[in-house]
Amino acid sequence: MLLCLDTPQAGQRCDALCFRVEGWLQPDGSGDQAILVEAWVGGHCVGSTRHLFVRPDVNLQQGWSEGTRSGFSLVAHAAAGPFGGEAPLRVLVKGEGRILASTERMLSWSGFDHRTSDYGILLRQDFPPLHHREHIYTSGPSQAEGSGEVLALIARSLGPEPVSILDVGCGLGWYGSKLRALGHRWHGAEMKAEDCAAMAAAGLPHTQVQGGALPFPDGAYAAAMAIEVLEHIADVPAFLREVRRVAPDRLFLSVPNAELLAYLRRYLAVPWHMLEADHKNFFTRWSLAEALRPFYPNIEVGLHTEHPLRSPEGTPLYYNLFAHAWR
Repeated sequence: MLLCLDTPQAGQRCDALCFRVEGWLQPDGSGDQAILVEAWVGGHCVGSTRHLFVRPDVNLQQGWSEGTRSGFSLVAHAAAGPFGGEAPLRVLVKGEGRILASTERMLSWSGFDHRTSDYGILLRQDFPPLHHREHIYTSGPSQAEGSGEVLALIARSLGPEPVSILDVGCGLGWYGSKLRALGHRWHGAEMKAEDCAAMAAAGLPHTQVQGGALPFPDGAYAAAMAIEVLEHIADVPAFLREVRRVAPDRLFLSVPNAELLAYLRRYLAVPWHMLEADHKNFFTRWSLAEALRPFYPNIEVGLHTEHPLRSPEGTPLYYNLFAHAWR
């Protein structure tokens, strides 16, 4: 029996978790449903199909009748790998309990197992239940590291003289350790008890807060910062009013850049951070400035953290907006 494998080509790099196997075979006259095509990797069957379809190009080339069904296509999932290096793919054609034809092709395999990344559960064959909103639009734990780019922007604006700064929604206090090392008097304000416990263990000064009020006197700090916080706030004006009360001179903000959605639409892509379950607000440069203007008269909004994708025209895109507001 003739068996031709069109895809993947020899040496082609494939993702073991999702790759297409396509080709054609010579029907043996026993009927479409009697044929089984299987893909094997590393001793495991990783995909199969019983469906054959008409390939006009093959029928013309081989001189077969127009209605001959010879084409096959399947999507394979090699849960056990391989991840990295080279390993063969074997395609078998079976009929009546025996192997009618086989072919083998050496392929190059991607070295990264995407099941270990964010939303990796979606690639797990052993988790077949229907996913619901809470599985996709989810909020993870606080990040252990912040942005070096944001830190540099804040430090540059603060200058070398020590400044008292309140970090509202500080998480695990990454910026605190860095700004304190630069000589600034940093204090964290955080709602999550587990994050406060981690800061206590790290010796970082902080206060656990509840609700919208900040338990600090008027004008207690020379500056405030809220990094990736404002998008979670239900009442933005009330939040900013309270921050200004405590730190009336200066505020630093970072939020996800919703402008990305307009650029990435042609890729059918959405930045993963936009899928956080608790995001209530989506900011552009102009809406962020408009939100800040009633509280701080001077506002400059910039960008940080370049996105790996560029615009369709090749210009750079950025994940986040960075605002510096002062009176």
